[in-house]
Amino acid sequence: MKKQRILTSILLSLLILALIGTPLAIANDGSPAWMAQAVVLADADTGEILYARNEHMRIDPASTTKIMTALLAIEALERGEVSISDQVTTSETALFDMIPTGASLELQVGEIMTFEALLFAVMLRSANDASNVVAEHVSGSVDSFLNLMNARARELGAYNTNFTNTHGLTAYGHYSTAYDLFLITQYAISHPRFAELYALQERPHAASSMADGSEGRYAGIFVSTNRLTDPESDYYFPGAHGVKTGFTSAAGLCLISTALRDDIYLLAVVMGVPVDVDEVNHFTETIHLYEWAFDTFAHREVLSAGSVFAIVPVEFGEEADSIDLVTAEPIIALAREGTNLDHFEREVTLFHQDTLSAPITRGDVLGEVTFNYGDRIFGPIALIAADSITLSRVEVIQHEVEETLQSGWVQFAIIAFVALLLLFVIGGIIRSARKRKRKRARMGRR
Repeated sequence: MKKQRILTSILLSLLILALIGTPLAIANDGSPAWMAQAVVLADADTGEILYARNEHMRIDPASTTKIMTALLAIEALERGEVSISDQVTTSETALFDMIPTGASLELQVGEIMTFEALLFAVMLRSANDASNVVAEHVSGSVDSFLNLMNARARELGAYNTNFTNTHGLTAYGHYSTAYDLFLITQYAISHPRFAELYALQERPHAASSMADGSEGRYAGIFVSTNRLTDPESDYYFPGAHGVKTGFTSAAGLCLISTALRDDIYLLAVVMGVPVDVDEVNHFTETIHLYEWAFDTFAHREVLSAGSVFAIVPVEFGEEADSIDLVTAEPIIALAREGTNLDHFEREVTLFHQDTLSAPITRGDVLGEVTFNYGDRIFGPIALIAADSITLSRVEVIQHEVEETLQSGWVQFAIIAFVALLLLFVIGGIIRSARKRKRKRARMGRR
């Protein structure tokens, strides 16, 4: 009986462990995108983080890597270093790290395509080989381009990111975080050319040619791998755009995208969704995240303009001896219903820590206030003078007299003057006494 109980306990323990290890057994805690390994949801305009989970955990970025690749290509275009009409030839070195199972155009050594077509292949088709060809055309070599990628990541604040390739195939030392990818993407979509690039659902391209003069491949159409943007897809989400999908067996399913509804512009980073869970993928997780966000957040006036945040003493004022510092503008932010300043930590900074001096003009910027709500920062908001205060000449003169009288050399001069005056008076008294004494002496001799 005892052995049977032990055997039953062991079997029960194994069953529990098996269930724990099964993705289907993970309980939804009510949070959005609950199956993703790492998530960031932000206001795409302001960069305010609305929701995040495991955002600083190092992850395999898969093909979301190509956002940085395309960004550097766009910046090279903007600087005039390359042109969209450039005829770019695929080299042998550009194909050195390609694997048969990776997404590609199956470019051949010597195959020629325009730089523009290669860019669309990178972002829409997610072609790994096109990423390397673009990199070589921009920097001369893939290694030089990788140096640019990592340097640009640091410049954008993506300090937990390291790129060892241009395309995102799993490799040792190739990693990022959901937060870093958010920083990179938010900056990238601020470039109009990049926004145009990622917003397309499909793009036709001209036929390629071969450097040896042989016939290239026929023209075709690059179609976006993001099914949120496809009206014919079961995952279509109105208002969604790009930015980039990603997948490797190590990274799981990944999607970085934007969505616009009712003037709310969101940027979502969903990384590491398991591939073996029925009816769950990077599209469904992103849809759940957006639906939650649009139902939860709205543009609300958290703080109105003209709110008083400090009262500062004023010297030499004609009308008043203090002034109210008020907010110059309102805080309108994506916030939950019922959010108010009671939930915020505030930090007031006055540019003049001591008493102010008149004259002061209404609207003068005299300080600032910053609000913190969890990881979200609002501000700084300028604090301005609520009214004007003119200068009182009488008070200035009185102050100058008082300051003068309190001066050490003036006090010394007054003491010296008084001492001399006393000496003069005493001397006068002594002289008068001697004169009277001499007069009495003369009177006595008569």
